[in-house]
Amino acid sequence: MRKENASFRTAFLSEEGSKLMNKDYFAYVEMESFACYVVADSLDEEKNTNSAEIAVKAILLAFMEHPSVSAAAVKKYLKKAHRQLLSDRGGMRMRASVALVVTDYVKFRYGMVGNSRFMLLRNGRVLFVSKDQSLSGNLLEAEQIPRDKAATHEERNNLYSYLGQLSQKPDWQISGKKKLCHGDTLLLYTRGVWENCKEGELIECAKDASQPQELADRVEDCILGKLREEIENYTIAVTFVDKVYQNPKKWLSPKKILAILIPAVILLIGLGVGLFIRYQIRTKQVGELERHMKKAVTYISYQNFTKAIQEYQMAEELAVSLKKEELQSGIADSLLLLEQIQLADQAMAEGDYDKAGELYQQASQVFQQAGGRAEETFLEQTEDMMRRVLSAQAKDEIEEYLADQIDQTQGYQEFYDLLEAGDRKGSYGNFTGAIELYQQAKEKAAQLLDQEARRQAGEKQLEAEEALERLQQEKMDNLEEQIQETIIEEQAVRELEQQERINNRKNAIELETKGNELMKNGDYLSAIPYFETAMLLYEELDMAERVHSLSLQTQACHTLQEESRQKADLAAGQESTSVSGNSVGTENE
Repeated sequence: MRKENASFRTAFLSEEGSKLMNKDYFAYVEMESFACYVVADSLDEEKNTNSAEIAVKAILLAFMEHPSVSAAAVKKYLKKAHRQLLSDRGGMRMRASVALVVTDYVKFRYGMVGNSRFMLLRNGRVLFVSKDQSLSGNLLEAEQIPRDKAATHEERNNLYSYLGQLSQKPDWQISGKKKLCHGDTLLLYTRGVWENCKEGELIECAKDASQPQELADRVEDCILGKLREEIENYTIAVTFVDKVYQNPKKWLSPKKILAILIPAVILLIGLGVGLFIRYQIRTKQVGELERHMKKAVTYISYQNFTKAIQEYQMAEELAVSLKKEELQSGIADSLLLLEQIQLADQAMAEGDYDKAGELYQQASQVFQQAGGRAEETFLEQTEDMMRRVLSAQAKDEIEEYLADQIDQTQGYQEFYDLLEAGDRKGSYGNFTGAIELYQQAKEKAAQLLDQEARRQAGEKQLEAEEALERLQQEKMDNLEEQIQETIIEEQAVRELEQQERINNRKNAIELETKGNELMKNGDYLSAIPYFETAMLLYEELDMAERVHSLSLQTQACHTLQEESRQKADLAAGQESTSVSGNSVGTENE
């Protein structure tokens, strides 16, 4: 019933500015226990699709499937939108800047990537504002440029992180969980707003606005009133938090009940004592004193020290009236002891177990001192009843109660130490260790018979188990992504190797063809290098038949070359003999 018992009013305004079309997008979902508000700004120039709309719808779909205000959930919503843009691009480069707010109607958390912004206004001032993931945002954070110049700085749109980023994963900016208050105003807006409407002007627009639409309209008037020729798409979403959800069980806490009942009880008892003293005669005061002392001891046995103190106070008044000074001293010691126990009980009820432990130890010391004095005092009295009250029954009851309470405070200290240690381990990401410590805390709460403490430890254990499961799932998702990337890389290598084989085969065929042409033309010496090079390529391709065939052709080239050489030598010798014969004949003549 959270949504029905809270009041959130939302309105928005989104226009194209001086552009031809509006590439901004805003949408929100308010469910029974959670709500999500998202604004996005397309960073691409694609005309047939709206990256901002795709990102917003992906986030809201992921939110509706698993609504939560945890940091891990917000990161998951942003990652889902990032993957959607990457998978839907179809050759287009789809990019977007996004800011979102999730709430359980009590607390909220915001997340963003890029330079779309979130702002929380409370009591007319800015309480939270997101930081742009741009070069100008870094310069502003480093105080190298003034805040009033950031909206017009030349590097304001030079983003290092955005959804749809291919070079690296976006830098998810996620806030801590923060409490909402009645009257808060949540603003989500794109760069068309903050470039034309400064932070101070936004605050002025929100001043005295009774409706969220009125604030949005004022912001539009501020933008258009600048009369600039170039205005980006501008979108602003306004949510008025009129009423934050309040748990009705908190109104029935024991502390508040006691705060109402104790004064009433004290008032009634005071009136009763006053009437009693007024209408009783002195001869009955001793009997009344005895009755109050007995009732005080009875209340001590019931561990109702508030009532016991009241009975002792009334007994003390009677003792003063009867002028029993030694009895007054004994009652004063008893009151001091019980008031000390009451202070310790109060610290215990408030959950300050360290303080409670110290107070119970001090009460134990007071008991040891006051008990001895009281026993000596009452031993001097002639009334046997007085002697029995503190020396036996009351003393045993108080001593047993103090011992039990000291043990209980130590148990609670151990319980909260375990919870704190579990929280530390969880903050370090050691969820397994945190789960073990929360389980020990549950066992300690069971020993203390405290169902609320056991429930608290159980909830923390469940949160740690869910966080561990999410972490394991995220690791599995990352592993699947790595495996997919490895498969793609291996496929690319195989394709490259296949292309290389095709090229080698083609080159080998060309070399073999060239060698055959040279061999056919009788240029055996030139054909041999072509055949040998082709053989090397065929060897790399494991084509043994071609290697053997070219080997035979190479040998044939060598043989034919040798034969050709021998024929040439023989022809040269015959020509030389012929020439020599002709020369001899000439001389004879």
